[in-house]
Amino acid sequence: MKNENNDIEEEQLYSGTYEREITEPFNPKDVDIISQTMVISNIIEQLKCGDILLEPDFQRHPDLWNDKKQSRLIESLMIRIPLPTFYFDSTKDDKLIVVDGLQRLYAIKRFMVLGEEDEKRLKLTDLEYLKEYEGKKFEELPPNMQRRIKTQALNTYVIRPGTPDKVRTSIFTRINTGGLTLEPAEIKNSVYRGQAANLLKELAYSEEFKTATRHKIDSRRMLDCEFVNRFLAFYLLGTENYSGNLEDYLNDVMIRLQKESKATIKKCRVDFLKAMKYAACIFGEIAFRKITANERYGMINKPLYDAVTVNLAKLSVQDCKNLLKKKEEVLKKYIALLMDKKFTGMITSGTAAVDNVRNRHSVICKLFQEVLEDD
Repeated sequence: MKNENNDIEEEQLYSGTYEREITEPFNPKDVDIISQTMVISNIIEQLKCGDILLEPDFQRHPDLWNDKKQSRLIESLMIRIPLPTFYFDSTKDDKLIVVDGLQRLYAIKRFMVLGEEDEKRLKLTDLEYLKEYEGKKFEELPPNMQRRIKTQALNTYVIRPGTPDKVRTSIFTRINTGGLTLEPAEIKNSVYRGQAANLLKELAYSEEFKTATRHKIDSRRMLDCEFVNRFLAFYLLGTENYSGNLEDYLNDVMIRLQKESKATIKKCRVDFLKAMKYAACIFGEIAFRKITANERYGMINKPLYDAVTVNLAKLSVQDCKNLLKKKEEVLKKYIALLMDKKFTGMITSGTAAVDNVRNRHSVICKLFQEVLEDD
């Protein structure tokens, strides 16, 4: 799994001995996508009235393209170069969420929808061919050029309401082939809108989580939500129900969270915040970090984070307080564990393998119990 955040260790989920568990494919009949041709003028109207959502929960930053790149997109429309296909997810209230093409649509919005005095309004810049339109807003273009842009047709595909969540997740993953693909957490926060996505964001924003992870987890592409998703999966579903495919497992807990009672959601919230609080208090700067070959502490390790936080969450508040009182003993055992080659293997290579997942959680649980039972 590629990681662009320098504070998070790249995770090797599946390797050599441990291959990704293949699950049953979904029924092809569940794929419900229709092809539609849309004209720019219609897109503009839908953007104006909010029928196309450019800032949905799953994508926090629709404006990642700079002015030059956005201007070149508009220039393509002006010289009638066809744009790549757009994909939308249709909601039950007939609104369209952008799956693929967000940056392109945001460029169109900046150039043709925002008010003339809006400071975010796009003025054409760094054009390759139509230099005479440098610095122009849409209204400043000749009428024939305005018409040319507005009558341009776009090829789109729309995922229809009622398509099962797991199918939609797979579709999102497969069709994101552009220059800025959605991250797994962004996809989940689109597919599982509502209670599940709201809980992830709430916990990711919490000061307890940010403190425990030393403000090192980048929120721009929802990596923080991925960490919360992992915690909730192992906490709520248990390692005994893990079968070897981490992505399916993370999706399964989102499906469950959508249906859970408010009491269960509250318990998840309370235990997550408790775990983060005591992880920070007990482990401080070394929380979730392996010891490197030169005996320094490295980047945040996701599997270590899972094992430590979930096991803290399952303890009572009093047990957590007792671990804090015995902090030196906890750290002594913990550091010894991080020096153990067998354990470091569980959190380094093939981290999504069933044995590695269950064993690392079991070892951390045993460590905490030994300290608590030591009089």
